[in-house]
Amino acid sequence: MTNTTAVKDPVCGMDVETATAAGRTEYKGQTYYFCGSKCKEKFALNPAQYLGKSAGTPKSGHGCCG
Repeated sequence: MTNTTAVKDPVCGMDVETATAAGRTEYKGQTYYFCGSKCKEKFALNPAQYLGKSAGTPKSGHGCCG
């Protein structure tokens, strides 16, 4: 049995499985997971911009994800 946890990508709001996330980073003691390298790069440039938003509000279309 695989233990997977779904979390929100803080950049695009997409659901991401922690076990298979394309990227992850730590910021202020918290681990964040990303759907892809572009979201991870955007977060790294300005983490506060993404953490200030209300979680769970995906952008329409997920433009970064394909």
